[in-house]
Amino acid sequence: MKRAIKNYFIRLVTTIIFFVGGVQFSTAQNVIATLKADSSTILIGDKLNVKFTINFPAGTQISLPKIKDSIGTMDVVSVSEITKAEKVWSQVIAVSAYDSGDYRLGPVAFVAKDASGKIDTIVSTYEFIRVNTLDVDTTQPFKVIKAPMDMPWAWDEFSNYIYPLAFLIMLIIAGIIMYREQKRKKKSAPDRFVPKDPAHVWARKELKKLEEEKLWQKDEHKQYYTRLTDILRLYLEYRYRWLALEETTEEIAARLELYPINDIAKKLLLDTLRNGDLVKFAKMAPMPDVNTKAMQNALEFIEITKPAEEQTSTTKNNV
Repeated sequence: MKRAIKNYFIRLVTTIIFFVGGVQFSTAQNVIATLKADSSTILIGDKLNVKFTINFPAGTQISLPKIKDSIGTMDVVSVSEITKAEKVWSQVIAVSAYDSGDYRLGPVAFVAKDASGKIDTIVSTYEFIRVNTLDVDTTQPFKVIKAPMDMPWAWDEFSNYIYPLAFLIMLIIAGIIMYREQKRKKKSAPDRFVPKDPAHVWARKELKKLEEEKLWQKDEHKQYYTRLTDILRLYLEYRYRWLALEETTEEIAARLELYPINDIAKKLLLDTLRNGDLVKFAKMAPMPDVNTKAMQNALEFIEITKPAEEQTSTTKNNV
């Protein structure tokens, strides 16, 4: 009963508005506005497309309101752009309702100014829309809701996450490597034992001690070459502040270009270090002359690379 009374008043008010609008059509030189829905019935929540069309004589200026929330008693879902021709404007408006019952679609009021400058308010046509709910058969027993279907995982579902994750892992690994490298580089020579004598003096003394121990003569070749190559590496550290003790022979070879060491000295150093690697890692037993040559090469390398002032002083003393 209440719904019937409500619908009666809706129709009465709409008829009055339409009548007033119809009178204004003639005063605005036959400006005609219509609302035409695709259907007169929909289900709750369904979308209904409505075409809003305005026909007007040449020289008429139309000022439309912005349609946002509702048209009549129906909710607006979306509004298209206005298609403008010479004497016809149109647009599509999608509406919906979320309760069952009778709804009024429209009217839409707007302002029109004719060629003579007269301004009138124009009211469009309207429609009534029936919104239905789904029929439920209460005589039937309730059915158990089905569980979600198991679907296999697709690669596309992971691709948006795998690549960023892989990139992040690579950044973390690169960061760890850089951190360790910086930590290694921050280790300076003063953290270790630093001899009081100049580097070349210290090295000559250590080589002298090694020679006097006669290790290779006792077939202790590995210990001999380990001591010999360590002395040369520490000499590079004390002489050039180069942490060569932690580096392999090939790493030292790659970095030699960074230091003021001539080609003769480079060859002496690398020959000695590589022979030492063969003894230490390949268990080679060199001939006596090779062992003696290794000591001579080490001493000659130190003589060539000692500080220039020391070389000048030595030359003057020899003269």
